[in-house]
Amino acid sequence: MLNQRLALTALVALTVIGAAATLADEFDLNWWTVDGGGQMWSTGGGFELSGTIGQPDAGAMTGGGFELTGGFWVSVVAGPAICRGDMNCDGRVTFADIDPFVEALSGESAWNQHHPSCPWLNADCNGDGHVTFADIDPFVAVIGRTCP
Repeated sequence: MLNQRLALTALVALTVIGAAATLADEFDLNWWTVDGGGQMWSTGGGFELSGTIGQPDAGAMTGGGFELTGGFWVSVVAGPAICRGDMNCDGRVTFADIDPFVEALSGESAWNQHHPSCPWLNADCNGDGHVTFADIDPFVAVIGRTCP
């Protein structure tokens, strides 16, 4: 009975050690750097990012629709904030926004030629990332709104 317990214990121990060795083989850290820098907070669209990238990693890293620029600090000048329905960028959604809203339905490039300082996506009143006829009813619903 004792020999059976010892044999079972040895079998379990070998199985655990073998599993641990297998797991250890799956991870590899063959490249790393010690990077310096300060701290920077970036926020937008419900996301927040804090971190730095040292000079060896300078440049832009992209993936999944996001971009992170590192190395020396980059100064970015933000454009006007999106205010759904405010097509003349006066901070309010009024009847004066109706004609520009209809113009925005013709496409982004046409919009940007005539209104370079007002975001085309202000016409995306249903928030789906596109300006289409599906934005008409949501646009009518926000008439009278004051933008933050």
